Amino acid sequence: AKRQIMNTSFDPLRLVNTYGAFGSVNDVRTEFIISSAATPEGPWKEYEFKVKPGNVKRHPRWISPYHYRLDWQMWIANTVGDINRSPWIYNFLLKLLEQDKGVLKLLASDPWKQSSSTPIRTTTSSSKLGDTTKSDGDNENSNSTQNDEPKYIRIDKYKYNYHKKMAGEKDPPYWDREFVSKVFPPVSADDLKDILKIL
Repeated sequence: AKRQIMNTSFDPLRLVNTYGAFGSVNDVRTEFIISSAATPEGPWKEYEFKVKPGNVKRHPRWISPYHYRLDWQMWIANTVGDINRSPWIYNFLLKLLEQDKGVLKLLASDPWKQSSSTPIRTTTSSSKLGDTTKSDGDNENSNSTQNDEPKYIRIDKYKYNYHKKMAGEKDPPYWDREFVSKVFPPVSADDLKDILKIL
């Protein structure tokens, strides 16, 4: 496209075809983070995708030549903002609550199959050390066990920035992240089935 300025540097060389899906790159990275819990009060466990940012300790992955379509679709859903414009997400959330094996294989891991039941912390404010504070509904003193099953699921939005390591800092995170907003409130499987009936 004529407005894709990045193409002007290499077009005259005729080395590669131009990439026309997106003509610009955002300078702010936000992500949808999906988490589930056995009770509405938590603790909430986050689902980790294979390549898209989530855990602040994990470095970006080299993904060529494979295309991780689910991660890509999550980024698009985040970009358009309103999940009603990405209605497939409702069925995806339902499959996660149902612990569908085929769907869970598309993720990096199942938080309900971890060896530890320690709740995953999320952040409500910007932090120099990454993920250090909790969002509403997290509870460190919960009696959650490995035998719990997800009954409620939600989506929150976070802003991610590269972490700037401070002097003397040990085992720093790769990302800092800041809570932006609640995208989809905690719902049960029955709630999602009702939504899918009217779509």
